[in-house]
Amino acid sequence: MTAMGGVLAKAEKGVIPGPREEARLERTARKVLAKVEAAADSFDEIAEVTAGGSFAKGTWLPRDVDIDIFVKISPSVDEARFELIGLTVGREAARGYPHGKKYAQHPYTEAIVDNVKVNIVPCYDVKPGEWRSAADRSPYHVEFVRKNMDEEKKTQVRLLKRFMKVVGVYGAEIEKEGFSGYATEVLVHLHGSFQKALEYFATLRPTDGVLFTLRDPVDEERELSRAISKESVAKMVLASRAFLDRPDLRFFKRVDPYVRKGLRRRLYAVRFDHRRLSEDTLWGELKKSTRQLVKHVEANGFTISKAAACSNDVDASAIVLLPETESLSEMEERVGPGVELASEVDRFITKNRRRAELVWAAEDGRIHILQKRGYTELSSLLADVRPKMSLIGASREVASSVKRNGRMLHGAALQRETSKERWFREGVEQVVKDSVGTDRAR
Repeated sequence: MTAMGGVLAKAEKGVIPGPREEARLERTARKVLAKVEAAADSFDEIAEVTAGGSFAKGTWLPRDVDIDIFVKISPSVDEARFELIGLTVGREAARGYPHGKKYAQHPYTEAIVDNVKVNIVPCYDVKPGEWRSAADRSPYHVEFVRKNMDEEKKTQVRLLKRFMKVVGVYGAEIEKEGFSGYATEVLVHLHGSFQKALEYFATLRPTDGVLFTLRDPVDEERELSRAISKESVAKMVLASRAFLDRPDLRFFKRVDPYVRKGLRRRLYAVRFDHRRLSEDTLWGELKKSTRQLVKHVEANGFTISKAAACSNDVDASAIVLLPETESLSEMEERVGPGVELASEVDRFITKNRRRAELVWAAEDGRIHILQKRGYTELSSLLADVRPKMSLIGASREVASSVKRNGRMLHGAALQRETSKERWFREGVEQVVKDSVGTDRAR
């Protein structure tokens, strides 16, 4: 047996659920399905209740599975009625268990039944191509996998899922922007096996300027890669090359990329408390606000090498910055329009006249201005950012929270804070951690 074959044979044992766990989940799934069907009897608009997700497909991982139940509602129902029916059925089916309302495109019910997370999701009962909600394709995804994958292919999917989880690129939620479970199934369907899928990523080349595409075989108009960030794809490329070069069981258990501890002292963070939001809403706001803060900082002359948000996913978050530059010279040069553009030259000079130390026409035929910087220290710029977050384009919730209780942390203050909060410490560590697969040359 080759080194690759030996590693994969051992890895398979860790990704295939045991009969006891499978039987337990089957009992829970049947129980929940019966409760949802009973609750659905009150609505004539409900066409069917069906199991979905990785459990229904047989591609779930041991000790890592949700049970998804889809409530298929007539397409004649308007959106308000659709949401009402979906939540009413979910709430009634989850009665007696911890449950609550979650949000995707439409709200749905999440419950904990027998220590298993259960999602009761409404979708429209439509034909392929007549989609009205994002969940409408899900029953067809189950049908596709059941039709096109035998048990061996499902094992290959499980290997790919575990690999992606370990290297940090699995998960379709906004926080991750990684590969969904369905994306892993399509990849194995297209390439035939876990190893072939990795070989595809390891040799990935852009086509027409696009690095990665993945069509949904259930809906050819849908591009699955749109929900996957370029960063996740790039990380998958590096990790695939590293594993193929040197197969190792750790890629299915845990990999520990090198942490550049010396860079921690260079990090800056804006930490704040906020009201509870759904995770999708929270991470949408955090990512937008991070981008806008970086733009604001760089517009003031500082260069940010890396930035990321982190959160406890409940009521506290932070934006972490790794700057290339922390201090700048007192003066900066601004380049304006060419002298032939009279009105533009006048506006440029008028706008900058107050701070200008020198105004001149240079060899390039453009107006140049030498002026004093607003900030020469990044710490000062960030210390003043609290009341300005809305002005720089941060989301409403993040802007109001930062204004109310935000704190700029750096150096010893940041170290003290991260020592108290695990989510914060892990978020900071991610910013100064090498990507998996970058150590191949060592």
